[in-house]
Amino acid sequence: MPRIEYRPQSRRQPSSQPPPQPQPSRQRDRGLLIVYRILVVLALLLILAILGGSIYALATGSPGGRSPKATASPQASGRAAPSVSPSTTSLAAAEAGIFSGLGRLRCPTAGDKPGMVILQAAFPYYPGDLSFSEELASRIRELRNITIAYFAALTPEELGRKGEADVKAELLARYNGILRLGRIETLYFNEYMVIE
Repeated sequence: MPRIEYRPQSRRQPSSQPPPQPQPSRQRDRGLLIVYRILVVLALLLILAILGGSIYALATGSPGGRSPKATASPQASGRAAPSVSPSTTSLAAAEAGIFSGLGRLRCPTAGDKPGMVILQAAFPYYPGDLSFSEELASRIRELRNITIAYFAALTPEELGRKGEADVKAELLARYNGILRLGRIETLYFNEYMVIE
């Protein structure tokens, strides 16, 4: 049988370069690249959503994303809607909207035996008058306070003598007294009850 000899291999000469080490920085760089790509995709999606919303708002004609709440029924309540423009004397039926943003009010009356007035007021408006719409939206609380103060100064008997037409005329004059950008031409009561 032939003899096999084992000879250790000679040692290599040390080189001037350091031995290669595992590259943990490559793995970290790969992870950061994935995170970066995800963030870029999210940023692009956000930009697309903003642009899409802006284009939709421009296409539908709703400035600021808010459009005045117009209701054909006086029972529905809107937050803000423009009134009749001073330059417009009458509204065509197709252009008319009803502002009922004051809602239902319960107003105490004056006197020894105070009563209660339950009122829901509404009035027609011109939907194209956006500046007056904004004024109405900012003055809803003032309009409610004017109404409550008006009924708080009268007794149920005085309200009975005045009649609904006189009450409407006085409230209309007080409402128009604080409005600067337009006027309310006609005031309607959807509900008007004096409870003694």
